[in-house]
Amino acid sequence: MTSAPAIEVREAAPGPRLAMPPRPKRPLSTLGLLRTVPANSLAACDDALFDELFIERRYLWGRLFVVSDPDGIRQVLQDNSDNYLRISPVRRVFEFSARAGMVCIEGEDWWHHRRVLNPALDHRAVRPDVPRLIALTEEMARLLAKLPTGEAVEIGRTLTHLVTRTTGQVFAGNEPEIDAMLLRMGRYPEKYTLLDLLPLPRWLRFVDRYRRSRAGIEKYYPLLDRLVAERRSAGYAGDRDLLWRMAHGVDRQTGERLSLAEIRDEVLTLASTAATPLRPMTWVWYLLALHPEVEEKLHAELDHMLGGRTPGPDDLPKLVYLRQVLDETMRLYPPLPMTLRSAAADDMVCGHPVPRKSVVAVMPWAVHRHRKLWTDPDRFDPDRFGPGQSSGEGAATRSRYAYIPFGVGPHVCVGASLALTEILIAVAILAQRFRFRLAPGPRIEPVAWTTLRPLHGIMMTIEPRL
Repeated sequence: MTSAPAIEVREAAPGPRLAMPPRPKRPLSTLGLLRTVPANSLAACDDALFDELFIERRYLWGRLFVVSDPDGIRQVLQDNSDNYLRISPVRRVFEFSARAGMVCIEGEDWWHHRRVLNPALDHRAVRPDVPRLIALTEEMARLLAKLPTGEAVEIGRTLTHLVTRTTGQVFAGNEPEIDAMLLRMGRYPEKYTLLDLLPLPRWLRFVDRYRRSRAGIEKYYPLLDRLVAERRSAGYAGDRDLLWRMAHGVDRQTGERLSLAEIRDEVLTLASTAATPLRPMTWVWYLLALHPEVEEKLHAELDHMLGGRTPGPDDLPKLVYLRQVLDETMRLYPPLPMTLRSAAADDMVCGHPVPRKSVVAVMPWAVHRHRKLWTDPDRFDPDRFGPGQSSGEGAATRSRYAYIPFGVGPHVCVGASLALTEILIAVAILAQRFRFRLAPGPRIEPVAWTTLRPLHGIMMTIEPRL
């Protein structure tokens, strides 16, 4: 089959108001920032961030530059990325057994790890897992079909089981213990506090390990060591899963492999971000429930292209409108809502001097809703990403640095290809079979620090389509 038939869609009225955090009219003071950010960094984003492309702020702890200009984003995250290091509080949170994961290392060590991990997680490496991911999603669909009619569920919690099992399949096949680790690390590092924002001397950083939300990670070290040792043994006859690819990955420039301790830290780092696909997967059902005309168009594409059958690996690239829906979902609710960097040396960004030790923020939450980069930016409109889009923000004319749901440049999310594959499979299969409807529940409010999620979840009912 080729393209979906054109269907008649009603002229869209001004769309429903989407879930938003509080948006201050004026910049927060240092005290206000310290009070707000640990609970919800999005609630610290004042109006000016959505109007100005380059902003400088001064606080008691130093200078902050918020860069939303696509040329500035390119400078910070790509052309001069080695000058912009992750801020110390973020690196500190992800220091595991050997302080060797990619979130907490910099410089040549980081490049070495990236050169080993990129081939282990690119789309070619993930493709052999796709049939099993499809089968697991079908199994989830059968379980959802058994829910009592009209029973409300919290959609994020419901989909957690799917994401955990599909990710576990990619990591280590049917190894039963990997799911428990992924479920635990999927909640890591949980809530942030003022302690995370304050500079701590290295001798005090041990306190992070004893905080309730972050304690107990070391119990997974023996499991990971055993799984990697098995995959490095001469007699291993299992699948070449992600752990196998990491255990045997080689830096093409140096010929070196990662040590056991480095692999352990990288697996824990990847596991702590494994819930990333869950975030857009939660928001897409929320947005489709609010926009039945978009849901209707998506159903028409799925029905036409698949004819009721289960999608295969070759079908996923053909589901053009589905990808538009996901892109627009991640524009409004980006899985990685902000990137904070510290300038290692003086630089010039968009004609402005950025002194050494300044904090530079690139915030997809603001970039994707910026009034100078998008038309009617708070409206859900998948046609923004459509082929032949005629407006000035169409895919042909829009800067690639204006849409950065997984970051951009060398530090782009290493698991982005896997995340997109999981989301495409889940939405294609579940939208074929069900309609998700909003149910009464707590007010829906996006909150974020490292990832973006609904504060109290989203209550929904699940209705069969067929």
